[in-house]
Amino acid sequence: MGIPFDLLGRAFARWGHRTYPDWAWSLLARALEGLPPGARVLDLGGGTGVLARAALDTRADLKLVIADPARGMLRHAPEQAEVVVARAEALPFADAEMDAVLVGEALHHFQDPPAALGEIARVLEPGGLLWIYEFDPQRGVGRWVYWGERLLGEPARFFPPAALLRALRSLGFEGDYRERRGRYVITARLRSETPRAAARPA
Repeated sequence: MGIPFDLLGRAFARWGHRTYPDWAWSLLARALEGLPPGARVLDLGGGTGVLARAALDTRADLKLVIADPARGMLRHAPEQAEVVVARAEALPFADAEMDAVLVGEALHHFQDPPAALGEIARVLEPGGLLWIYEFDPQRGVGRWVYWGERLLGEPARFFPPAALLRALRSLGFEGDYRERRGRYVITARLRSETPRAAARPA
């Protein structure tokens, strides 16, 4: 059981952007402003490329890569983006290859979030941007999403924002988060060149 993502590409491509509130889009645009010209950006667990499209609308010069294990989702990705079939826990990219990593509504689907966070730290260059949009399982709409995904058979590995931020700091990130009614955005930068062992949010 679980959400059949391979069969839902057309629906996600058409409606996926509507699950993000306007304030999250504003935070994404602001974060992307600081990237260098032609920056290489990974939309991790990006599916049909909802975040990739938003990034390209903000900065047409960005080089987007969408990584997702569901081929049926990637078929609907924007033509301007490179697509890669891959899981977050084993990314086929070199160390420090990316200027930024975006993760939207995907972290809770990863089979091993600590391993995925370690991979993100590995592929980001020093000073690289990490932008995450997620749900707080303890508050507001996040509680409903958590229980809904549990009923659908998804991993539902949701983390409160403070716990996730602590895990990121242990990997060498610094940043903060904004939360509204059980939805939150973490914006962080990688401080050090040496990725550390995967940290488990608590």
